[in-house]
Amino acid sequence: MSALVLVLLSCTLIVAANAVNTPPAEETDAAIDIAILKEYFQDQARQGTALLALQIMDLVREVKDIADSVRKLEEKMDAISVEQKSIVSSMAAVSTGVTSVEEKIDVIRSEVRLISQHKLTWQNSTWRDVYHPDFAVDGVYTLVEGHSGSSSNPMQKSGQDMNKKGNMLIIDLGGFFKIHSIKLWNRIDGSYSSYAMGVLIYADDQLIGSIHDDQRLYTFRANEGVYGSKVYLKQSLDQYMNFIEVQVFGCGPYSEDEL
Repeated sequence: MSALVLVLLSCTLIVAANAVNTPPAEETDAAIDIAILKEYFQDQARQGTALLALQIMDLVREVKDIADSVRKLEEKMDAISVEQKSIVSSMAAVSTGVTSVEEKIDVIRSEVRLISQHKLTWQNSTWRDVYHPDFAVDGVYTLVEGHSGSSSNPMQKSGQDMNKKGNMLIIDLGGFFKIHSIKLWNRIDGSYSSYAMGVLIYADDQLIGSIHDDQRLYTFRANEGVYGSKVYLKQSLDQYMNFIEVQVFGCGPYSEDEL
């Protein structure tokens, strides 16, 4: 615009000079120059208007592109929101399922059941390397005579070379259980059933009961709140110890911090 102003001023000065210094015959030429300048400026204005229109059109296209980008972004955000709601709904369903499973587990854990069968066992001596401790939790306890390892009703027996006080059988329950009761199936052949006399029964370090008479089956009910992970049978007399089957009933397992 400053260049146009300078051109306009120059032309004005020229016209003014001509008006002062030239004769009246030259006024017609000045009018022609003014008409040319007027056409020139009108042409420049038309070009400026066209340029401005092009710039406005470009700006409108840019705005439309931005609007399209914003619309696509909003669509993506809506899709993400829907997916988030779906995820939250799925998590809620999973949480409900977990709660249901936990409730079922709690029901199962609260049921009193046999918890000793086929668990790990150990005894400090095995008589003639035949009457192994695993026979005490093998699930076989028929009331028939004959209890060797090859029979259909094997038993455990400790005391090889140590027919003295201290024979021991340990049953590892594999978890921390609430103990309900313990059953001991005694052998019935001959006078060997008397080897059960003097046996003390523990759940961890808590005494559950002791044997002081000769029976085929002993049942000991634990007091309320007795928990343990191992059951111990300890012979307190100077004699062997043998049982067809040892059954531990309880519920769990639990972690110690649940108590």
